[in-house]
Amino acid sequence: MNCIGVNYKKVPLEIRERYAFSAEEQREFHKRLKISAHCAGSVIVSTCNRSEIYFCGKAELIADVERELAAYKELDGQEMLGQIYVYSGDAALRHLFHVTCGLDSMVLGEDEILRQVKDGYLLAQGEGTVCNEINIAFQGAMSSAKSIKTNTLLSKTPVSVGTLAANRIESFLKEQGTGKVLLIGITGQIGGILAKNLYDKGITEITGTSRRHGMISEGIGGNYGGSDRIVPFADRYAYVDEADVIVSATTGPHYTFVAQKLAEHIKTAKPRLFVDLAVPRDIDRAVAELAQCELVDVDDFTRAAARNNEIKLHEKDKAELILAEKLEETKKSIYMSDFMEQSGEVFAKWKDRDFGSVFYRLKDRMTAEQLMALMDAIAGLEE
Repeated sequence: MNCIGVNYKKVPLEIRERYAFSAEEQREFHKRLKISAHCAGSVIVSTCNRSEIYFCGKAELIADVERELAAYKELDGQEMLGQIYVYSGDAALRHLFHVTCGLDSMVLGEDEILRQVKDGYLLAQGEGTVCNEINIAFQGAMSSAKSIKTNTLLSKTPVSVGTLAANRIESFLKEQGTGKVLLIGITGQIGGILAKNLYDKGITEITGTSRRHGMISEGIGGNYGGSDRIVPFADRYAYVDEADVIVSATTGPHYTFVAQKLAEHIKTAKPRLFVDLAVPRDIDRAVAELAQCELVDVDDFTRAAARNNEIKLHEKDKAELILAEKLEETKKSIYMSDFMEQSGEVFAKWKDRDFGSVFYRLKDRMTAEQLMALMDAIAGLEE
């Protein structure tokens, strides 16, 4: 398995958003990899902090996938090579485990990444691009993440972009002595997480937008334990003047707010906080230049995330031990799967000689590398 990607560690948000994949783009690119690059399997993980393509094939395939990515995203090939990272073989598997377990996240041990990895995996599964190796790898990584969540304190007090944003909004509203929030995309994943966090903090004067008529008439306050008002997305500007905080958490390709139109609808002079949680960003940067308007986006939460990471660092060593054990088990499973596919007949002959039971007992006591050496030796006995 190989991995090509960009993340928050290496490139800023304005570059990351060029690599972002919507669900439909993921489907299109999976087909492209299967047809043009002849990938045996692929999964795409795309979040606000990273975009990664996991794919199976020989090392020579990496250059083909790089070319496909540059062409699909209309990127300069040479410039792209200075922005992406590449992992192959065991390194790619190890990276996947660290990502899925939240050990490579801006917020150490965050929970949301597990769901996002699972979403990418299930989408690829639906497209028929999950090969046997990728299946074993992702199942192992997700199992590892669940074990770390259960057996360490890394996620006992979840701190993610959603909770960091909720904390920032809460602080702002307390300073102003007000509490009205306009949340664009309240019915989406990020918007829903933020809404729940706000309700948990007692912030219930929330106006959300929806493009679905049913949601507008029914409302969704019951989902979070509070009251709310759901209005049509097309009417969003009409509710800006009364709001103290305006949040955009959509997955659309267009701006939800532009500065010029906002200026026309803002009548009441008061401080307002705009929070852009979308990647690509969908609030016009010029909004920050409007009187008494402050604009923050995903990258602005980096410092807060760093402070929270310090609290969790002492649990990281325990998580790494769990990860290492699960990673070793997954590597063995992948090696065994490859061995049975390539040398199954040879193994069957030895199994008839009562070697099979001994082999599986040895497997549990060996490292992945020792197991591979044993399988190579078995295969070589028939040569």
